[in-house]
Amino acid sequence: MKTLLSLFCCYLLLTPSLPPVAIPDAHSSATMINLKLNDGEKWPTDEVTTNHIQSMIDLCEAALSQRTYAVAPLHEALTQEIDALNQNTQMSGDARAQLHNYQLGLRKRIEALSENRGTVEWLLHELKRFTDYFE
Repeated sequence: MKTLLSLFCCYLLLTPSLPPVAIPDAHSSATMINLKLNDGEKWPTDEVTTNHIQSMIDLCEAALSQRTYAVAPLHEALTQEIDALNQNTQMSGDARAQLHNYQLGLRKRIEALSENRGTVEWLLHELKRFTDYFE
């Protein structure tokens, strides 16, 4: 029995361990879907879509302008805006697919909002990247 236990311990010590699996969090770049440009050009968008993006930017900036902010109302307002964006956008085809990819990353960040101001700052940063891919 002692020999068996010794062999088992040796086996555990000599077996290479696997590296830990990293689980991306909402602040990781791994949660943003890779957006692609339209053959090197920005995707065309519509006024409705840009207005919803601007509304979310305004909500984040208003929260950050306060010393403290309530997370639940901010989360609810941002969720309503992104839902309205998806319902009201007139974008179609590949441009719409890229908008879908963009908003998936935003949703993950909205879900991760907390009293930590960094969560709102990171969401605001990603909202402002809209113009990197859409015009």
